[in-house]
Amino acid sequence: MEPTTHRQVENATAPSAGGFRDPDGESSHLFGQPPAMDRSTFDRRQAEFWGTRTNLRAFDHPVVERFARQRVEWLAKSLGGPPPRTALDVGCGDGFGQAYMQRICPVIFGCDASPEMLASNPLPRSRLCRADAYQLPFADQSFDLVYCWELLHHIGEPERVVREMARTARDRVLVCEPNAWNPAMALFSTLVPEERGALRFTPLSLRGIMKRAGLRDIRVCAVGTFTPNRTPDRLSQLLHRLPYRVPWIGMYTIGIGRRG
Repeated sequence: MEPTTHRQVENATAPSAGGFRDPDGESSHLFGQPPAMDRSTFDRRQAEFWGTRTNLRAFDHPVVERFARQRVEWLAKSLGGPPPRTALDVGCGDGFGQAYMQRICPVIFGCDASPEMLASNPLPRSRLCRADAYQLPFADQSFDLVYCWELLHHIGEPERVVREMARTARDRVLVCEPNAWNPAMALFSTLVPEERGALRFTPLSLRGIMKRAGLRDIRVCAVGTFTPNRTPDRLSQLLHRLPYRVPWIGMYTIGIGRRG
């Protein structure tokens, strides 16, 4: 298949009962069952847990909004290059990233393996699809920006997913993950079984994953002082006033790279 053009992405048709169909009429299995793949025990457990759950707070909860707007404001200054016209949110979940990333990019598509998460996503159904992050159903270089927010620590083989993200990106790839060098995040990830995958992620390890996935011009920063789902509202208002970039021990690590 030829790489998808800007016009093809912007004019993509809505999902039908047989799954999303691109402008060439080829079924991409998007709202249907993703292609079957072998799964590690880690992936199976994550799928079982998140397949019937959503985030603790909706995308428009005041703490979630405060968290997302602060991140997007920083990203708008840090992505570099011309603003992306099209983007794909891999593991978009209930849309808390997509809803606010529209400030940076006007046309954002999202995919997730969880139908429960997608059902809670506020974006138009024509922009959402069910898909496997290991095997994204999009042509090479389909989107200016391909990104994920807090997805990879729920994935058994994150490097494979970043490689797929790089394949479908025309230019930039953005990855946001918890930072295990932050003491509070490390404690939380240790105590909550479904979040223990976050212990694999630090600024150094994320840089290594992105480099092995074939990305270049990689920049990694530690940022953030509170989480969107568990921080009390009043506390988040106080922490929001602190500098967003916190070298080495910020609660999250963000990596930005270019397609190799």
